[in-house]
Amino acid sequence: MTTNKFSIDGMTCESCVEKITEKLKSIPQVQTVKVDLKAKIAVLESPNGINLDQANAVLGDLPKYKISEIGSAVSPINLVEESKLKTYKPLVLIFTYILLVSLSYQVYQGSFHFHIFMNHIMAGFFIGLSFFKFLDLKAFAESFSSYDPLAQRIYSYGKVYPFVELILGLMFISEIGLLSANIVTIVILSITTFGVTKRLQSKSKIQCACAGAGFNLPLSYVTVFENVAMILMAFYGLVKLFI
Repeated sequence: MTTNKFSIDGMTCESCVEKITEKLKSIPQVQTVKVDLKAKIAVLESPNGINLDQANAVLGDLPKYKISEIGSAVSPINLVEESKLKTYKPLVLIFTYILLVSLSYQVYQGSFHFHIFMNHIMAGFFIGLSFFKFLDLKAFAESFSSYDPLAQRIYSYGKVYPFVELILGLMFISEIGLLSANIVTIVILSITTFGVTKRLQSKSKIQCACAGAGFNLPLSYVTVFENVAMILMAFYGLVKLFI
């Protein structure tokens, strides 16, 4: 068994990984393909080896990606997967910051009001996560369209989504238009959660765009938990408005 290692430029998200993997697997005699987004490499195993021309031929209709040969060997190369703690470190840090800021406000007020605390948590998530999406709006939209049903049908929705998040965050922090903010939160996150669940059931390995395209976060049930928690808080917010 021969292993060929290629360098691939132009990858920005797990959606790119999925496209490239599918193309490379179509090369005759290729038995396994492993694409590492962080290292920007693809490792192919085949009985007689794969040359650069063959790889370029199948990626010809994807001009965004530039492939070059690194080397070959007769033993397989195992790509090391990061630990779950390291993988989700960005989300843990973001949540910790939001939690501390929200709790600090309650301490400053001298009393704890759960509905205000909840609004600040939601505001922090929407404003904070929208910021990371704005860093590379195009890459986010591409990644988001790989699992969100509405973004799949209307690509421009992915480019508008961070603006929606920012507006929702400002509404929650200022407590203006909370009825509309909670309803919109329930609707958009329910749509995304449905898409994420379908992707997970199909065993697809793609990138979660919740923190933008800059972090290599895999789509997982952590995303579902995060969305469901936000949906439940939005439902609580609606109830609180009428009692």
